[in-house]
Amino acid sequence: MIKTLKVSGAALGFALCLASPFALQSTARAADDALVQRGAYLAKLGDCVACHSAPKGKPFAGGLPMTTPMGKIYTTNITPDPDTGIGRYTEEDFTRALREGVAKDGHNLYPAMPYPSYAKINDDDAKALYAFFMKGVAPVQQANRESDIPWPLNMRWPLKFWNMVFLDKTVYQDKPGKDVAWNRGAYIIQGLGHCGSCHTPRGIAFQEKALDETGSAYL
Repeated sequence: MIKTLKVSGAALGFALCLASPFALQSTARAADDALVQRGAYLAKLGDCVACHSAPKGKPFAGGLPMTTPMGKIYTTNITPDPDTGIGRYTEEDFTRALREGVAKDGHNLYPAMPYPSYAKINDDDAKALYAFFMKGVAPVQQANRESDIPWPLNMRWPLKFWNMVFLDKTVYQDKPGKDVAWNRGAYIIQGLGHCGSCHTPRGIAFQEKALDETGSAYL
């Protein structure tokens, strides 16, 4: 004989109340994990590890020398270490550095960091990148190294004016008349891929002569 289990409405409600927080937590964890994985994919598209890792160094801990006409600069620690990395960055701080080249403490980054390209990154992708660097990257305590650029060329305040002239803060907008694949490719190439940083000639102020296909010098 099959017995039917009778459950009162109150008992069922109590059981659901107990289960709901766990279900919500599980759903939130899954959403967080998906966002971190999305950020990991985007970080590979941007090849962040290539510049922010020195030979035989820890991933994203910085220290890679980059030669410029004015002297060497060294890439920074972008692991979530709170003292030497970006562990104290809010999402707003991170997005500002990514798109505008301004660090948490307000100093300007050299445009060797391709923020003129990253300015095209949309909000959802910036959020995913932040999630990855905060939760998907191991923190490494490694102090950043000062540049070898001599004074007064190492002063950063002129970069505020450089940005006023050469930085376009407009997030990428799909081009009408182009299909989804073309716009996706353009978004990657002009934004995270920052192909123009190496493949577009520079002007007298070391600015890229074009940031997209509307300029004849682009790529």
